[in-house]
Amino acid sequence: MEEEKWIQQILAGDVQSFSCFVAKYEKMAYNLAYRILGNREEAEEAVQDSFLKMYRSLAGFQGNSKFSTWFYRIVYHTAISAQRQQNYTTDIDDVPASEITEDETDSATAMLENKDRHELITKAMEKIPSDEALLLTLYYLEESSIEEIQQITGLSGSNVKVKLFRGRKHLYAEIEQMTHKAKIEML
Repeated sequence: MEEEKWIQQILAGDVQSFSCFVAKYEKMAYNLAYRILGNREEAEEAVQDSFLKMYRSLAGFQGNSKFSTWFYRIVYHTAISAQRQQNYTTDIDDVPASEITEDETDSATAMLENKDRHELITKAMEKIPSDEALLLTLYYLEESSIEEIQQITGLSGSNVKVKLFRGRKHLYAEIEQMTHKAKIEML
């Protein structure tokens, strides 16, 4: 595993090997932090703090989970801490979700795979609760398992599944609203 090699090199004093971690994980770390914080500058700062924390904790990495899971957990907690410092909270239960059938949910999932819809999905993801967008990002874009998401977020497996379900419903509803609005504007 290349991460193990990098860790050994860094611990042996080769600080340049750390740039390999940055190159490999900075984009996804930024996406996770941005989903939580909703602000580019704050997300960038959280990612920098996360890399610093990762560097300082490298000797303590046990290998009990994938390195990416371990690091994304650091990013998650760093961003959550930054969010708390902002006194910014979101109550996801206040967001109403319409009843959507399983076929409609499957249709929304198929849209995620369609590259032509990337911009639409990105805009819709910005409008749903940040914790749901984070879980959808981890599950679909990073292809993390439910267990890995549990390790990253500290949520229970059933809570992850419920929030993924809610996230898909909210994402589908946003996409529906945006496409409906675009159709009306075209008329």
